[in-house]
Amino acid sequence: MAGGAAAIDYYTEVFGATVVQRMDGPDGSVMHAELDFGNGRLQLSDPMPTTGLHAPDGTNTVNHSYVLYCEDVDATFRRAVERGATVFEEPSTFVTGDRFGSILDPFGHRWAIMTRVENVSDEEAQRRVEEWAAAQG
Repeated sequence: MAGGAAAIDYYTEVFGATVVQRMDGPDGSVMHAELDFGNGRLQLSDPMPTTGLHAPDGTNTVNHSYVLYCEDVDATFRRAVERGATVFEEPSTFVTGDRFGSILDPFGHRWAIMTRVENVSDEEAQRRVEEWAAAQG
């Protein structure tokens, strides 16, 4: 990702990630970093085309999302936007029992930020999603 050092700062400040490991190159670029989000980890670096690592192009066209469960989706979402994220979906409570919002971070990655607000079984969540989808037309 372009701006690996800035991304590390952003993810630690906004999402509360902790740096597990970081290795910088002689030129100061981030060659490798691993961040712990509590329920999962993310590895990142500055772009290294020789190894197939390219940064997103910064458009709103993305083909994946990182999902982050946190204590307070509204506060986390607000911090993300205050620090430059583009809003895709404002936080709202979805039929699955999650309060959910989505953003595009300043580095071109889409994040689905969630807080569980109702414990729903997988079966019940599936039933609700199907009912919701049918109502969408």
